[in-house]
Amino acid sequence: MHNIEDFIAELLLSIKAVKLQPHNPFVWANGWNSPIYCDNNKLNSSPRLRNIIKMELATTIAENFPDCEVIAGVAPNAIAMGVLVAEELGVPFVFVHPHPKDHGFENMIEGDLKIRKKVVVIDDQVNVGIHTMTAIDAVRKSGCKVLGLVSIFDFELKESHEKFKKADIEYIPLCTLSTILKHAAEIDYITEVELEGLKQWHKAPAKWKP
Repeated sequence: MHNIEDFIAELLLSIKAVKLQPHNPFVWANGWNSPIYCDNNKLNSSPRLRNIIKMELATTIAENFPDCEVIAGVAPNAIAMGVLVAEELGVPFVFVHPHPKDHGFENMIEGDLKIRKKVVVIDDQVNVGIHTMTAIDAVRKSGCKVLGLVSIFDFELKESHEKFKKADIEYIPLCTLSTILKHAAEIDYITEVELEGLKQWHKAPAKWKP
């Protein structure tokens, strides 16, 4: 029987929230060529799937961070799911911009985040972890304690995991790249040759060429 991570991998592939295109790679915002792209916003368009992910995130937080008092979503992509999870847990929600706004109150954190609260940060996905760490640092600088980080999908890149380790952040993703690749190979979504190519990208994504 598949575990929950296998099930979520199946869901993400079925709605093309995670796309694998070894022969027609994407270009990430940081300039890297990547045969893998994740768009978890697709989950928001399916009431059934977004409810599944909401419940799994809420359960993960309740079991691993039971003292959570606030959910903080990494803007923009984790806002919708973060609100749903906070509602399920019955706690306040805030979201964190990648940088302070250039107008109004010039907030970086939106919402009423009171000092000394215990916060769990939610991101929709984690690749190199820059925006995620920016959100975590902003919450800490506001005078709150970050209990941990959860995400829907993790690319399992060394860059992000080293950042989290250095910052003493406990990180729990619902689904990882290795599980996505395993499931994709099992259902013949990709060939064995393509699987090997994807693994090579994962070893050195900054240097990978299609």
